[in-house]
Amino acid sequence: MTHSTDFLVLGAGYAGLTAAALLAHEGRAVTVLEGHETLGGCASFFRTGGYTFDVGATTFSGVLPSQPAGRVFAHLGLQPELVKQDPGMLIRMKDRDVVRHAAPEKWIDEIAKHFPHGDQRGYWERQYALERKVWSMVNDQPSLPPTTARDWAEMVNVRSIKQLPMVPGLFRSASSLMRKYRVDSDSTFVDFINEQLLISTQNTSDKAPYLTAAMGLTYPSETYYPMGGMYRPALMLMRHATAHGAQMKFRRMVTSIDQLPSGRWSVRCANGETYEASTVISSAPIWNMSSLTTGKAQRYFESLSTRNADSWCAFSMYFALEGVPKLSSQYVQLHLDRPISGVHASSIFLTFSHPDDREKAPAGHTTVTVSTHTRSEDWTGLSPTQHDEKRATVMTAILDVIQRRMPECAGLTPIMVSGGTPYTWERYTSRFKGFVGGLPHSINRPMIFMPPNRTPFRGLYMIGDSVFPGQGTPAVMLGAWNTVNRIFAA
Repeated sequence: MTHSTDFLVLGAGYAGLTAAALLAHEGRAVTVLEGHETLGGCASFFRTGGYTFDVGATTFSGVLPSQPAGRVFAHLGLQPELVKQDPGMLIRMKDRDVVRHAAPEKWIDEIAKHFPHGDQRGYWERQYALERKVWSMVNDQPSLPPTTARDWAEMVNVRSIKQLPMVPGLFRSASSLMRKYRVDSDSTFVDFINEQLLISTQNTSDKAPYLTAAMGLTYPSETYYPMGGMYRPALMLMRHATAHGAQMKFRRMVTSIDQLPSGRWSVRCANGETYEASTVISSAPIWNMSSLTTGKAQRYFESLSTRNADSWCAFSMYFALEGVPKLSSQYVQLHLDRPISGVHASSIFLTFSHPDDREKAPAGHTTVTVSTHTRSEDWTGLSPTQHDEKRATVMTAILDVIQRRMPECAGLTPIMVSGGTPYTWERYTSRFKGFVGGLPHSINRPMIFMPPNRTPFRGLYMIGDSVFPGQGTPAVMLGAWNTVNRIFAA
């Protein structure tokens, strides 16, 4: 059976739901195809034993009026229930606790107290100044990255000329600014920066461009906890879309995307259904698209996949506590005091449910989501038994470090314990090799050279974390916003 619509959106994560809500808001006929049984993508959830767990992304940011999520919500008239975190994060290093105060002045005093070497004040004031300029730049340049003569023409204006001094920040590393302000002499501070950048840019200071690094290093000043879970703002986007006529189709695993002789697009699903549309907006990763398309489109995505072959995977862990730890923030970055085999970061990130969040946990209980970086190859070629044994070993090591180094959890026994590997992520999200977190920001591939949202094929657009502007909820919402604006402009 063939269904016809104007716009097909593939994927019901934040990118797809933002695009669908914006299109439906303007009266366009939209159908969203989602392979899973629920919404959210990498920011989805699961329920078990009376608890609700975020599966992956857990921090919400970019909600100020000048930032992507804030702009989308204001445009649609939505007000998610978000609790600002102040401190935005607690970083427990091997020998000290660093408190990420929300107020820049208070934060600068805190970091200078722990790391007095060099010009910390100058360094952090530069980070905040760069962050403001980057948001201004991306808001002023909806044609980024340029793919057509029209895009380039739109970018040549007075505002663009004023932004030219920022260009070197796309090609120079974060470590270059550290050297400039003489804050790189303390190896412990470098470790601190690297672990902060790894969770925000997917790279370290020697490789991350200092422009995107500034955004990653300052985001804890505007970090929010979404009551009910990360999926709740996404649910508002979905409900807004459906209230304005959009059709949501779950359990629709896309198996092929083909352009018809008429120029329209035909999308087939595993259940035998076919959907046709003049425009397809896909949030599937570029690596998946090469197996969904044929001909020139397939060669295009194969080329993108070859040039952008590397991405991180996540090891995630979930458990509940029969008690409520006393914490200054719901978000804790815990530095490891010893390596964990199969973990390629020197820290783990913990999200504790808010004490008043009754959807996530009953009164007097807490849910905890833990995530860290791993590689696909660490889990490739294992038998089911070997996979489960390795997962259990990593989970045991993570629980051990939490029990040893989080006295706030002392006496609270973890229950409902489960874990996720790249295989788990591939199984539930269908992402190639379980890649999550998008493309690492790198001076070898500056943001403006990321795969573009507009493809060479009329009516086919890309959004999500494997294309511009990259990973993170604000970024994929910005990509969706810009893509919809481009479609309307065309």
